[in-house]
Amino acid sequence: MKKWTFLIAFVLISWICSAQQRSVSITIDDVPNVHLFKADGNRSKLLEKLDSIHVPVAIFINEGNLKQTDAAAKNKDLLKSWILKDYITVGNHTFSHSNYGDAGFDAFKKDALQGEVITKDLLKGSGKKLDYFRFPFNGMGKDSMEQAKMKDFLVSKGYVITPFTVESEDWLYTQLYEKAFQDGNKELADSIGKLYVKMTIKVFDYFDSLSTKLHGRPVAQIYLCHDNLLNTNYLPQIIQQLKAKDYKFADLAETMSDPIYKSKDYYKGNEGFSWIYRWIADPAKRRAAMKAEPSSPEVQKAYEDLNKAK
Repeated sequence: MKKWTFLIAFVLISWICSAQQRSVSITIDDVPNVHLFKADGNRSKLLEKLDSIHVPVAIFINEGNLKQTDAAAKNKDLLKSWILKDYITVGNHTFSHSNYGDAGFDAFKKDALQGEVITKDLLKGSGKKLDYFRFPFNGMGKDSMEQAKMKDFLVSKGYVITPFTVESEDWLYTQLYEKAFQDGNKELADSIGKLYVKMTIKVFDYFDSLSTKLHGRPVAQIYLCHDNLLNTNYLPQIIQQLKAKDYKFADLAETMSDPIYKSKDYYKGNEGFSWIYRWIADPAKRRAAMKAEPSSPEVQKAYEDLNKAK
C-alpha cells in the first residue's frame, strides 16, 4: 500500500512540476526585413544568429516586403532561406500589413490571400505547410460581427489564428535604437538595447505572475517581436536570459496546445494587446491589469519627442 501511495504522490508531483514549468514560443513578425538585408550586404544577420541558437521560432511574413527594394529575386531567396529552416514555423501576416479594422472585410480578405502566394510556392516539396495567420497590429476587427466574419473566413482557408501573450514594444525601442545608431552614438544605442532586454524580462515576469494569479499557473507564453536591427543585436540576449530563468523553448503548435488558448476572448475591439488581457471578462479588471504592466516613461517620452522631431 505504501508503495502505491508513494507512486501516486510521485506522479502527482511530476505532473505539478511539469504544469508549472515556464515555456515560450518566439514569434517574429514582418519577415523579411529587406532593407536591413541590403544594408548588411545581402545577409540576414538575425537569421544567422538564430541558426546558431537553434530554438524553435515562428515567423509571420509580409510578402509585400519583397518589393521594397530593387532586388526582388534576392529578396525572394532571402525569404526561402528563412522558411526552409528546420526550426522555423511559417505564418502569413498579409501582403501589405494592413489593419483589418481600417481596411474592412473585402480589402483585408484580398490582402490575406495575396500574402500567401509566394510562400506557398516556396514551401512546395518541403513538407511544411502555411498553417498560421497573425493579424497585423493584432487588430482583429472593430466589433464582434467583424471579428467573427474574418475568423470564419480564415478558418475556412485552413489557418490557425495566432495570438501572443508577451510583447515589449520592440517597435518603439527600435526607432530610438536605429536613430542613435545612425547618429554614430554607439553608447546610447547600446544603452537602449540593454534597456529593451531588461524591460522584456520584466514584462515576462509580469505576465507569468498575472497568469498565475488568474489561472493558477504560468501559461505557455507566445512572445511577439519583429525582424529589425534591434532584435538582430539583442534578441539572442533575451533568449539567453530566458534560458537562465529555465524557460523551455517550444514550437508554436506545442504552445498552442495549452488549454488556455481555447479560453473565451472577451474583448471585441480592434486594439492589439496581450491575449492574457483578452481572457479577462471584466473590463475594469482588464484595464487595471494593463495599467500595472511594467513600462518606461522615459522611453515613451523619448519616442514621442523623436516623432515630433520628424
